Amino acid sequence: MKVRAYDSTLNAYFKSEVYAKINTGWYEKQLLLVPSDGGSYIKLFDFIDKSNENHPALINTIIPDIPSEWVNIKSGSVNKLLKYFTGLLDSDMLFFSFFGYSWIYENKSIMVELLKGKSIPYKNSIFENKIASSDICGWNYIETQEDAESLMEQVSGFHDSVLKELNYISGAYVDSNKSMYPKADLRKVAMCFESQWCQPIEMIFEGVTTLNLRPSGDNYDSIIFGASLYVKDASVFFCDDYLEKIDRSYEGTWITAYSLRWRFITDEI
Repeated sequence: MKVRAYDSTLNAYFKSEVYAKINTGWYEKQLLLVPSDGGSYIKLFDFIDKSNENHPALINTIIPDIPSEWVNIKSGSVNKLLKYFTGLLDSDMLFFSFFGYSWIYENKSIMVELLKGKSIPYKNSIFENKIASSDICGWNYIETQEDAESLMEQVSGFHDSVLKELNYISGAYVDSNKSMYPKADLRKVAMCFESQWCQPIEMIFEGVTTLNLRPSGDNYDSIIFGASLYVKDASVFFCDDYLEKIDRSYEGTWITAYSLRWRFITDEI
């Protein structure tokens, strides 16, 4: 499971795999790895911003898939501590459910430190040799502006290209019994471009926040002469024209998402 989160102490956004979810609903926290030049660390982060009256999420889903190794442990009541931690935490602390890797839950000393709001240095910890990753082999991921510029160079800025296909999957569905599962937690867009200057390219946007699709009119062609790709706040902005900066008022096709991966399409794929 991969997310994009906001760290209020650093006033910065970052991406992380999720190692565990603590409690649920209003009390939910997620265990994340914070990258830092001074030394990465593991810490619990609130899912909901309780200081904002609209209570927006501070953690945004990119990849919703839950690792098969996760365990789900519940006390049965919000005010009841998990039995394994009785006597280790103050009576006013909430720890009524754990959903994550068992090797974290079973390390009582680490869990107690985390529940008390402390961070655990990643290096030389129990996390260091157990790296979790949702990244898929064979794909190139856009994490920095340098990554974006490298892609644009390889495709000649999308000059003389066309958007051949576009597909959106929300993650919401209705099953065969007509039960509704309305949570759109996938929000994935796949785009396929063909060009006179490079091989066909497939781009997968995950954690999509905006998709503004503007097909060409009946009396216009659909040739793309240039495109723009920007990375900001652990998110990407892509559009089908050259812009000097991110512009959400742009009247052509554009998309914003928390993640972007791409690959050239070959006969082997």
